[in-house]
Amino acid sequence: MSLNAKDNKYLEQLNLWREVRAAIAGKPEVLKIISCLPGPQYKTFTAHNDMSREQYKQAQRCNENNRLRVQSYWSRGRFFPATGRTFQTLSGMLWAKEPEADINNRLSYLEANADGCGNGIREVAQKVSAELLTTGRYAILVDMPPAPADANGNATSLTPAQMDSGEYSPKFIKYEAERIPYVRINGNGRSVDEVRLIECHSVQKDEFEWEEKEYIRRLIIIDGVYHNQLWNDKNEMISDVMPRANGKFLTEILIQFFGADDNSPEYSRIPLYDLSNANLGHFVLDCDNRDNLHFHGQGMTNVFVEDGDSFAENNPNGLDVGAKGRNQFGHNDKVEILQLEATGAIPAEMLRDEDRMVMAGAQIVINNNTNETLGAKRIDANTNMSSLKCMSYNITDGFKQLLSWVSMFYGINQESTYKINSDFVTDDLSPEMIKTHMELVQGGLLPAITLNETARKAELTKLDDEAIAQGLLDQSELIGGTSEEQAILQAENDALREELEALKAANND
Repeated sequence: MSLNAKDNKYLEQLNLWREVRAAIAGKPEVLKIISCLPGPQYKTFTAHNDMSREQYKQAQRCNENNRLRVQSYWSRGRFFPATGRTFQTLSGMLWAKEPEADINNRLSYLEANADGCGNGIREVAQKVSAELLTTGRYAILVDMPPAPADANGNATSLTPAQMDSGEYSPKFIKYEAERIPYVRINGNGRSVDEVRLIECHSVQKDEFEWEEKEYIRRLIIIDGVYHNQLWNDKNEMISDVMPRANGKFLTEILIQFFGADDNSPEYSRIPLYDLSNANLGHFVLDCDNRDNLHFHGQGMTNVFVEDGDSFAENNPNGLDVGAKGRNQFGHNDKVEILQLEATGAIPAEMLRDEDRMVMAGAQIVINNNTNETLGAKRIDANTNMSSLKCMSYNITDGFKQLLSWVSMFYGINQESTYKINSDFVTDDLSPEMIKTHMELVQGGLLPAITLNETARKAELTKLDDEAIAQGLLDQSELIGGTSEEQAILQAENDALREELEALKAANND
């Protein structure tokens, strides 16, 4: 196995991560992964030696028409942003309250610039929470720039002033799940012996042009000592650094893994995958439905003529089926419009998918133990904890370890902590109310007007009953349209309203 090879488990997860990221981002990104979705299947006509010139041209025309039909199929669809809205509200719940920070003064630089790119510890923690919701996996490497070399090229010891300046301070180097293709665990299962990380570096080609090249950052324990190596795409080692703290070589890799299940290098389940998978399926159904309406909503014109030559002579430009078309027919010729009836099976399945998406989103904030009393505090066994609360504790525990490693470089024994919010509005809500919350977030309907006051008390909405009713009506028309009967009634009501307004105006005159 080469240094930059990817194993099957990583490749499987990579496809799942792409689906979730696309579902969060919306239709523009979803269209980039349509090869993963069950789209329309049209026959492709391949060329062969027995084809005549006309047959070949016809095959090319059919292939181009089918390509345009597939393009139209995807472009007609409307993507329902359930995953993106749920992602936003879950992130908002995690950050509804500011983290509780207890950080040593020597580490205060982390509040303004924790990653060396101007992002403070809060921004780094926000990135971690977003990635755990999206992929269930993230990693942060604690790394320290090498000390300046002396005249002989040997590294010098840092002075306290240099350490406090921030230039040579430990930094948090962030790695998304896609950039962690390989991890090797020690035989005892207690420590990590090797990690390979994908990095992109800009390499100058000439005076004006740069290109991105992929490198592998290899973190490995060799003879009990931690090595930080950089390899190029030709499996050539560019550098090999052995980090030190307080003059001593390190014996562990300073990389902290974050997970939706636990903070281990193993792949966690992806919190938003079930929702995003249903969301993508809903999009395909919407494409099916609109494609169905497009073809069934247009009548098929059938023409029956007794004398084809005479018809062609009288209509040299062919049949004109436009609204103002003009055609000349013989005495016994006839024309019929065939109108197919659209099926209601697809919209019905779309509604069922919307219910599934609501439940998939709600499941992330519902405690797994259904017998747990409402308002219960932290339970030691993670099996009884909601996914969102578990992620909150994992982030807090992970940053505690990161701060411990940074303190080690400074020789500080005092413990520093950075605690993420774990008290959510949904903690005191029943599963039924949480489902209602997700319905509001994803654009569904409140099941009854009696829930409006409960929703306001739970801070799900600040709208009054009238505003909620109007909003639901507007949304219903936007998403599902109105039936023919409703449209007729609405037109009659509008006409009556206009007549009343006209009568009032006449009386005032």
